[in-house]
Amino acid sequence: MKTDNSHTNPQVVKEVTDVLLKMIKAEEEGNIKKFAECFAHDDTLVHIGTDRDEIWYDWNSFYEFAGMQIEKRKGTTINYKNTTVRHNSAGDTAWYSQLLDRCPETKGDDVRIEGFRHTGVMEKRNGKWVIVQSHLSIPYSV
Repeated sequence: MKTDNSHTNPQVVKEVTDVLLKMIKAEEEGNIKKFAECFAHDDTLVHIGTDRDEIWYDWNSFYEFAGMQIEKRKGTTINYKNTTVRHNSAGDTAWYSQLLDRCPETKGDDVRIEGFRHTGVMEKRNGKWVIVQSHLSIPYSV
């Protein structure tokens, strides 16, 4: 994972990128338990997907959706690149962006899309980094 870590603490960058890699590997393996370990399990979680109706404001509703999707896409390869991590001076809040190449299912069809934009915010809670906000968008070219 190529990481831009200028202006940041290398240890924080490593911890955050480790969570992102764990999340990606869990998706590839279809491992919802490992995937779930990467997220806040409360009403602070916000996840925005690529479709108009894909927005969740709590862990339970997102988990219900994610569990079905992850199991369905088991074995899919996700390539990641251009990961950038920044954090606050206290080192307990971080934001990231990365590009993902993946084959999502959308409205019943599997589609290979390169350059998904994946952005988000993590908090360090009880010594562990968790995603509290994430957003996926699809590149649009004219």
